[in-house]
Amino acid sequence: MKDRLIARAGLLVLLLLVSCSSPRYTPSGNALLDLRNPDLRPEQRVKAADDAWALMLSQQQDRDTTRTAFKDLVWSSAAPIDVRAACVGHLLDDPDPQGQADARAMANLMLPTERSRTVVSAIAARAGERQWKEMTSALVRSYARPVEGVADNERAERLALMRLHPDRPLAETLFEVFLDPGYDDTPAELRLNQRTRADVWDLLGRVDESGALRRGLIQRAQARDVPESTRASVRALHRALESLSVVPRTGDELRWIESLNNGSAENERWWAQAAGAVSGLSSEQREGLEIRHIEPIRWASVHRRDLLGRSRSELLDALSRALEGRTLVKRTAEQRVLDQPRRERLSDWAGHLTWGDLLAVHVIDIASRDPAVVRRLYEQVDIDRQDRTTEYGGVIEPGEGASFRILLFRPRVRDRNSDTEFVASEDMIRYADRALAFYHQHVQSGAESKHAGPSEADLVYAARSGRSCVVFTAVGKSGLNVDYYQPNGVVIDLGTVGGVEP
Repeated sequence: MKDRLIARAGLLVLLLLVSCSSPRYTPSGNALLDLRNPDLRPEQRVKAADDAWALMLSQQQDRDTTRTAFKDLVWSSAAPIDVRAACVGHLLDDPDPQGQADARAMANLMLPTERSRTVVSAIAARAGERQWKEMTSALVRSYARPVEGVADNERAERLALMRLHPDRPLAETLFEVFLDPGYDDTPAELRLNQRTRADVWDLLGRVDESGALRRGLIQRAQARDVPESTRASVRALHRALESLSVVPRTGDELRWIESLNNGSAENERWWAQAAGAVSGLSSEQREGLEIRHIEPIRWASVHRRDLLGRSRSELLDALSRALEGRTLVKRTAEQRVLDQPRRERLSDWAGHLTWGDLLAVHVIDIASRDPAVVRRLYEQVDIDRQDRTTEYGGVIEPGEGASFRILLFRPRVRDRNSDTEFVASEDMIRYADRALAFYHQHVQSGAESKHAGPSEADLVYAARSGRSCVVFTAVGKSGLNVDYYQPNGVVIDLGTVGGVEP
């Protein structure tokens, strides 16, 4: 038996030696050929990159040919990450000024969309160490893209930005890029469009969580001469701050405020009413105001002024009394959401609700029990159940007088991913400037009680969009269960409406 084991071990060693000497893994001796050979292992190709670069520096190999080969691999999505990082590192370390300038321009183009953390880190480390300030905008755009599993304060882009601009807070650096991304001398590929500008604002919200620094920056920006492309954003931000006491937290909220400030007659009337209502609020009522709170405040100022006269504790008590005796249906499809136990009762969240939150819940609760809204909901339940390609949803908005209405926005064909997902269309978002809340339905079968409430994806959407949201769930003879949820993860079961099996 021992002899047999020794023989097998010897055979294994022989096979390993044969495989290691296989032509597939044998370098040719030509560094550039080996660098580009996909049959070689990554570590062999990295060594070939080192050898090829050394030959070029010693003038034993053509400079243009070498640099072209390296750049091709840097841009190649098929090349191993370590090979790409080695190539970009050599190019950025080029002692020739013209070659290094070309490499820096290439890295500037790469950063905003580069997915490899190894490659981003290689570029960012050199940019910070060598004070390549022209990369500030590209570093900010890269930093604005969240990376799963990497905390914001550990990002290579953050470290580089702090080394490039050590004399001012990071949020100020981000805001400067938001205001002036360098249109005059920046390639078109690097310019901030509306989506990327929103991404930068998302990042600002993560860096300046309280909003205090952004408030000061917005005030200062109003008095500055900023590029034409940014002026509309600055005007909208300043107007929201001055007349509504609101600073957008996310990029989607920024787009919302910009759209509200588009000059349309309807929006201008809304601004006038909303600003008048906010001007009468106390300091307690203004604390923590968000743009999603303003429509409930405006509506209440016209139709329920008694709500505006109540303190936070009075609104909380009134809502508690309103929920007493209602049929509540807790979602049981999962026990945890966003790494927290699922909670849906008002008492669970009392300490997390601002005055604006509580007013919004009151008004949304009134809207969800409006007879016209309930009737329309049941009509939509019927057509939603027949459509197995998507969930249905839309916006809740004021109607005639003190009434409300819901407006359905059927997802486009490309957004119909499954019968358990609703995708808000751009048409819906553009329409929803003055909406009270977004809503969608869980009505796939006769009763969806175990899914009564928002999913984790629903909560993530609320956080990104900055909207107050409602999900209506069919729960059999009890009717439709109503769950309110908001950007910070609060979920409140408002009970059921209807009471007839849909």
